[in-house]
Amino acid sequence: MAHQIRKSRSKRLLCIGLIIVFIISTMLPLSNKPTQTVYADENKNTKETTSAGTFERKLEPYYYQMEQKWESEGLKQGNDIVKIEAGSFSNKSTDAGAALESYGGEDNVLLWSKPTGWVEYLVDVKNEGLYEIALEYTPLLQEDGGTRQSVIFNVQLNGSYPFRESRSIELKREFRDEKPQYDDNGNQIRSLVKEVTGWKTEALRDSGGVNVEPLLFHFKKGENRIRFQVLRESIALKSVEIKSPESYKTYQEVKENYPSNISKSGKFITIEAEKFSKKNSTSIQVQYDRDPLTTPESLKKIKFNTLGGSNWYQGGQAVTWEFEVLESGIYNIGFRGLQNFRKNLSTFRTVYIDGQIPFEQMKHFQISYATGWQEIILKEKNGSPYSFYLDKGKHTISLEATYEPFVPLIVQLDELANEIRAISQELRLASGNQEDQFRVWNVEDELPGMLDQLKAMKKQFENIAKQMLEINGEQSNVSQALESIIQDISFLLEEPGEIPNSQVRIGALQDKLETQRQELMNSPLQVDKFFIAPDKTEFPPMTANWFEKIHGTFNSLIYSFSDQNQLQQQSDKELNVWMMWGRDYAEELQQLANQQFTPKYGIKVNVNLIQDTNLLILAKAAGIMPDVALGVPSGMPFEMAVRGAAKDIATMPDAEEMLKQYAPGTMLPYYYDGGTYGIPETINFKVLFYRKDILDQLHLEVPQTWEDVYDMLPTLLQNQLNFYVDPKDFSYMLYQNGVELYTDDGMRTGLDQPEAFQAFEEWTNLFNLHGMDRQVQSFYQQFRKGTFPIGIADFNQYMQLLVAAPEIMDTWGIAPIPGHINESGVNVRWAGGTGVDTTSMMLFNDTPKEKQSLAWEFIKWYSSPEVQTEYGLNLEQFRGETFRWNSANINAFRKMPWREPDLQAILEQWQWVKDIANVPGGYMTTRQLDFAWNQTVLEGGVPRIELEKAIKAISRELNRKQSEFNLIDQNNKVLNPLDVPIITEPWEGVNQDGQ
Repeated sequence: MAHQIRKSRSKRLLCIGLIIVFIISTMLPLSNKPTQTVYADENKNTKETTSAGTFERKLEPYYYQMEQKWESEGLKQGNDIVKIEAGSFSNKSTDAGAALESYGGEDNVLLWSKPTGWVEYLVDVKNEGLYEIALEYTPLLQEDGGTRQSVIFNVQLNGSYPFRESRSIELKREFRDEKPQYDDNGNQIRSLVKEVTGWKTEALRDSGGVNVEPLLFHFKKGENRIRFQVLRESIALKSVEIKSPESYKTYQEVKENYPSNISKSGKFITIEAEKFSKKNSTSIQVQYDRDPLTTPESLKKIKFNTLGGSNWYQGGQAVTWEFEVLESGIYNIGFRGLQNFRKNLSTFRTVYIDGQIPFEQMKHFQISYATGWQEIILKEKNGSPYSFYLDKGKHTISLEATYEPFVPLIVQLDELANEIRAISQELRLASGNQEDQFRVWNVEDELPGMLDQLKAMKKQFENIAKQMLEINGEQSNVSQALESIIQDISFLLEEPGEIPNSQVRIGALQDKLETQRQELMNSPLQVDKFFIAPDKTEFPPMTANWFEKIHGTFNSLIYSFSDQNQLQQQSDKELNVWMMWGRDYAEELQQLANQQFTPKYGIKVNVNLIQDTNLLILAKAAGIMPDVALGVPSGMPFEMAVRGAAKDIATMPDAEEMLKQYAPGTMLPYYYDGGTYGIPETINFKVLFYRKDILDQLHLEVPQTWEDVYDMLPTLLQNQLNFYVDPKDFSYMLYQNGVELYTDDGMRTGLDQPEAFQAFEEWTNLFNLHGMDRQVQSFYQQFRKGTFPIGIADFNQYMQLLVAAPEIMDTWGIAPIPGHINESGVNVRWAGGTGVDTTSMMLFNDTPKEKQSLAWEFIKWYSSPEVQTEYGLNLEQFRGETFRWNSANINAFRKMPWREPDLQAILEQWQWVKDIANVPGGYMTTRQLDFAWNQTVLEGGVPRIELEKAIKAISRELNRKQSEFNLIDQNNKVLNPLDVPIITEPWEGVNQDGQ
């Protein structure tokens, strides 16, 4: 009772606070000036208490903006050289995992064996100016505690981050592919990857590879203090060097210095792109292509004959090729490339010869869009090929992805996105978060300054569209999107009275901006071969003519009918496994099965790659069912079970012991009519994401309960921030309030209970009462910027932050989601989420009896902690961090390279996983809850009435389906109860030792 009184009182206080905020905000004029970037004082840390709405502006400026500032101040490049041994640090934090040891054949190096803490160096500079910082280092080998991830750390100079990119500096590792491998059919499969190790010296660059040249740092005359803090991976550091920046001459200046007596009889050189010497990202993969001019041909059998494509797109990703020049001379360089991944949008590459940019024009060479393979010659705008002088002997050529020419546009789009968000917040406050079509608005009086701000934004978008055309050289999808945004703003200006009722349209502008921003940051390219041609020599044809294209298309069609993986050719003497993942996943599993399963059980495993999940249902009718299916969406085992096609796994030997590896809540979607028809393969956990820096500034703690969330919301809202929840995820509110979606016999909805009405009201009150946003364009981006410094999201959000947001790596963390305290004083944190974007494995009744036992042995082998661990680690180590395997086997999950605090938070939440059970007609439950939410939150309906409507619709559909499947008779008498498990206790298996 006392708890209910406190809850009611807190709600009343919150309502009063929101009303006061609303009244004050409507009295304040809206500024008609665009948000100005505030440069951080170089002598002060920006971590301090801030006023409302200044969090984004308190971030350090982009490096591009600092370069402009330095230029306007006339700051010159420094000319000192200072080298410091890594062991000569002036100070280090108590938690720094760094000590002076011997490593890699060198003595007295700073061995940073754990990515914790910081180390400082004092540097005495005689002349103030801009300097590069170079490190002599080597990442730790795997046997010494390292992994294959790049090293990421941040750099502070004299007590602050000089620019935003200094929060995330990356030192990339280098790799090469091992010798080619082939399957039993002669198709090439992915090679193993070996790291190229050794000491190297590199000047610091940002983690995204945005800036082609090394980053510059402003050193003042006298003593300067540099602080390094490692955020990811282990590293051995030998020395730190402060040096003058390297400058690049123009092509004409370089050309003038070529020798005058040059031979003209050099030999033509061809380099196959797939035969590279090294790459700095395991994500860059060789590909196969069936174009008639691509060599070597890949028609009958798969032969990897190109490199890159959609997996070579991130700034900073580079590949190097070696070649030998038989005679010194002048050469032209070209390559056969495919750049058709983004409609009419250019891609840029930095070109290195022998590890150096040969001249200014090679910093970001532009490659225009073309629908197919094209001839790409390194040439001037007038069409004349660039001349490169190459001495006799061995050389290297490297291509590095970059989007530096688009950076000025990206910075402007980022600032405009902040302005649009500010307008959205102002409209929500003015309209009470409701659109009212019957209210007549006088925007000039009621929202002063807004029209002027929209006019200024329109002009800025027009300028960006013009700049985009100048950089890209032609209209593109990005240009069209910018024109669309301009039209949207023009509509608002033409109908100003409709602006307050256009919140959805204005909110969608942020989504458009983010999409275009990301488009500009991607830079994909596929390469077939390089040509190093003596000067004035013609390049060979690089595009197929009409006849060659027709011939190639015909051959591809013919060979497609003889594909070795056709399903109707499945052998009864092989174990036929269908896998609904990508080719990389299937190839890795095929190799493991060949190495481990086949030798032990004496049967060949044939892993087929299946793209369409509906093939399982179609295959049932066609009589070509597999023996095992992997990567199956979590709802498919139920669909197959009701059709009599799925095998009840609970009837298999040792099934009970095997299924103990999985949380009971993750098994709920796979139960039907007393049987178990699927096993979880991957898990999609929900956790609480929070920005440590912003919560510290606001003096807020990570919430443990929803009452804690309600208490922190006024502070967030007053600072124009918010807490994010997926508007359509009802699982935590319903489950934590003790609601079951169905009765234990599976025949009726459980939403007609008192606790369900209470939970539904609390769920909708998050948006109606507590002010959470009903529509959020990309929580990932809002979290990255800090406008949503806390919120609930899933595994996909986690990986996106880990891979694509290195600049905030040290400022965010995760925790279990908020819960409700039950009568026993336990904080109940139930949540669903694992049924979304997760996969499962299953067996089939159509499999012959003699093979079913082998299929079951394969499932047990594949799902074992040992195989899942090896499979997951191989995927990530050979193909990149984006292949992180979120195994549903908790013991394998533990052994993936998680950050230790993150792993503990995930495991704590794992015990509270509770997915949605499947029953005939159950799809109506989620559909009607969605409708009820819309009516309550968007249309202002009464929660109880809307939920009652939903209950009636759900009950009708459940009854109809139960009758269809003969679960009830004509009088609605239950003939066959479904026995849906009720999960009431957290899973104790999460605490097993992981062995």
